[in-house]
Amino acid sequence: MAKRTRTPIEALTDTPAVREAAAALIAAVAEESRGRTLDARSYEKTLKELERRRGRPLVFPLMTAGPGRGVRITLADGTRKLDFASGIGVYGFGHSDPDLLETAVVAAAADTVYQGHLAPGPEYLRLTRALLRHTGPKIKHAWLSVSGAIANENALKMVLQKHAPADQIVVFDGAFAGRTWALSELTDKPAFREGLPLRGNVLHVPFWDPADDAGSTERALAALDRHLARHPGRIAAMLFELIQGEAGIRPAPASFFRPLMERCREAGLAVWVDEVQTFGRTHELFAYRSLELDDLVDLATVGKMLQGSAVVFRRAYNPKPGLVAGTYAGATVGLAVGARIIERMEAEGYLGPEGRITVLEQRVERRFEILRERLPGAVGPNAGTGAMHGFIPFDGSAEVMRDVLHTCFDEGLLVFSAGTNPGRVRMLLPVNVTDEELEAGFTIFEKSLVSVAEARGLSC
Repeated sequence: MAKRTRTPIEALTDTPAVREAAAALIAAVAEESRGRTLDARSYEKTLKELERRRGRPLVFPLMTAGPGRGVRITLADGTRKLDFASGIGVYGFGHSDPDLLETAVVAAAADTVYQGHLAPGPEYLRLTRALLRHTGPKIKHAWLSVSGAIANENALKMVLQKHAPADQIVVFDGAFAGRTWALSELTDKPAFREGLPLRGNVLHVPFWDPADDAGSTERALAALDRHLARHPGRIAAMLFELIQGEAGIRPAPASFFRPLMERCREAGLAVWVDEVQTFGRTHELFAYRSLELDDLVDLATVGKMLQGSAVVFRRAYNPKPGLVAGTYAGATVGLAVGARIIERMEAEGYLGPEGRITVLEQRVERRFEILRERLPGAVGPNAGTGAMHGFIPFDGSAEVMRDVLHTCFDEGLLVFSAGTNPGRVRMLLPVNVTDEELEAGFTIFEKSLVSVAEARGLSC
């Protein structure tokens, strides 16, 4: 790992007087917010107004307000719930982490709310350095952006410019890349692109099947070879989700990905890895490094836990001027907190084969084993790694999934869904979730599954 160089904002953030002032402001806000909770009628009215103004109902009847603590989230009516969804992966250290809040307060007071590529601040450099400490020796550059979708858009443009006139992209069945127009076509969910005109430049390869490891690799390679033979010179890249998120937290081993990546490089295709959801949740910051695939990766995109997004890439994919730009590189707070998250994971022992994320994975797996022993009919297959996991409740039908999610919410646990036919309960845990919080969450899982089984006449 490259030697760290401290930037001015780091020195400012660590100044005792500055930290004390930030802590005092945070405490004052927390104290004031405790007296501003809504009564039941006002809370319900506020939720209905929000739904009306946004034009669609909320997934869950919730609005946050006031400080949480760790995995516990505070709602505007003063109630608390365990948050195992983390804002779909955003809250890497949970809610109201004192160190991250203080970092945010200092950054917010530094200069501007947002930073752009025209006039970057020290937070921009600090985050870029932090990212590139973990990309491996081949990847030399990072371009910051606001959302994971924009990072993927930038990567797509870099790939297409480098490989022009090739314009086709290979993706896995079940892929998810984002919700812009271009990325909706790369995403294997027709409902997400209903009514959008398509270019027809996306080719599919089957993803790994845990029940048939060797056969999965053979089928995927055969499909890729057919595409290469049918579209010579037309394919620019293959997009790899190393753990499929929207498809249901579906991981695959390096032995599946490596032959496909090697075939791509032999054929002159870019190897593009989407780490928007996996970043910071596996044994290393980048899942491709957890799987020891960094010798093959050309570009990777990150987001969510980063509090912004970025595409990191080899020198060969450095775009020509004007291809990727944009007004915003990210919020000053997001840049500073994103860098601090990386620094915390480095300093506090989260990374590596014996790191805290590996230990977290083992603890989650053990709790699934216990839950399955107690409710074998309710807990179907589970999969995941590190701080991201999913399992199939009962048969995974849409109706059962809806009941499980909302029963968990009513009992005090916020989780989300992923995948279809069957669906999975998706957990994107804070990396610092405690044993007590895990135990409390799995206790709610058990109670909720039993409740759904009784209401639907299902066997546990």
